Amino acid sequence: MKNRKIAFISVFTGIFLFGVSMVIIGSTLSVLRERFGMSDIEAGGLFSILPFGLLVGSVTFGPVADKYGYRWVLTVAGLFLSFGFFGIAHAGSLFVLRSCIFLFGIGGGVINGASSALVSDLSVKEHKITNLIWLGAFFGVGAFVTPIILSVIEKSYYTLVIDVAGVLSLLIAILFAVIAYPVTVQKDKISFKLIPVFVKNRLFMALCFYLFFQSSFEAIVNNWTVTFFVDLRVGENKALLAFSSSVLGMILMRVLTGSVLCNFTFNRLMTLALIFLTAGLILLILPTPYFIKVTGMFLIGAGLAPGFPVMLGTAGEIFKEVSATAFSFAMLIALIGNTLINYITGVLTEKFGMGVFPYVIMTEIVALLLLFVVIRTYKQQAKE
Repeated sequence: MKNRKIAFISVFTGIFLFGVSMVIIGSTLSVLRERFGMSDIEAGGLFSILPFGLLVGSVTFGPVADKYGYRWVLTVAGLFLSFGFFGIAHAGSLFVLRSCIFLFGIGGGVINGASSALVSDLSVKEHKITNLIWLGAFFGVGAFVTPIILSVIEKSYYTLVIDVAGVLSLLIAILFAVIAYPVTVQKDKISFKLIPVFVKNRLFMALCFYLFFQSSFEAIVNNWTVTFFVDLRVGENKALLAFSSSVLGMILMRVLTGSVLCNFTFNRLMTLALIFLTAGLILLILPTPYFIKVTGMFLIGAGLAPGFPVMLGTAGEIFKEVSATAFSFAMLIALIGNTLINYITGVLTEKFGMGVFPYVIMTEIVALLLLFVVIRTYKQQAKE
């Protein structure tokens, strides 16, 4: 029991740092531009390096973790995160900065996927989804507090804050190297050979495609919310507040589902999530005042909260012996959706303006609703 608690504390700390890493580039972009004299194109290029690293990390961690265990996978990921933080704080050239951000992405992708898979393996069936929801809450806290901290301190202290994150990442890497991993299932050693089994499992593939749209939904909220509200002429500070409300909604919903709502069934929890998403869209799409639209963003954040933890928890139950590889496969599908639909959204907004943003959200909700019906049907068939 003690070893399991230490393992939980380690991965929860790791996912918190992953949350920090996902917003640190955007939060410090002005400082990086000044340091390296970057153009808009060069600055924007930093954001394209990170997802590529995330993709590499997300695809590779699963088979390696299932075959060799979590210890060195997570240790190396923690080291890569620390390299990323220290690189952002101290890189002397643009090449070094880009290299560190790429390692940042790999480390983050591994931490994100391997932490979820490990929590799934450490948890008994009735606590699996709840523990994954708490894991997601810690990610949200890291992503939420970082820009707030940086917004209230002088830019001269940015390096100190990033160094602290780098040191914490280094310490967590050491912790990953020495702790025990008391997983609850016997792992299968031949992960790659089971990938065709994933494709043939209809329930698992439905879960993966739910994450395809879930991931892209989260991406367009992260990337386009501020621009949408600025286009409404509410001012950049108010636009940032609107985006922050969606993050806060996600955090609070994950806290609630990990505590007050922990006994909700899969169907009840996902139905509630879809109701929140629909209500948020209605408030966003109608000609309502600013604060009503902000409430809509809060509800959208709350509606997005259960998606990844619940679907990954269900996937972990289907393929217990190769859960890391299953998570890796699912996250590959999710990242493809993230990239593809985010690009399509960019094309649509370029052609039709930001007024199309709520209708992209509507399309996402319809897709999630249809896939939820499919998943619920397949789950019922599996019980029979």
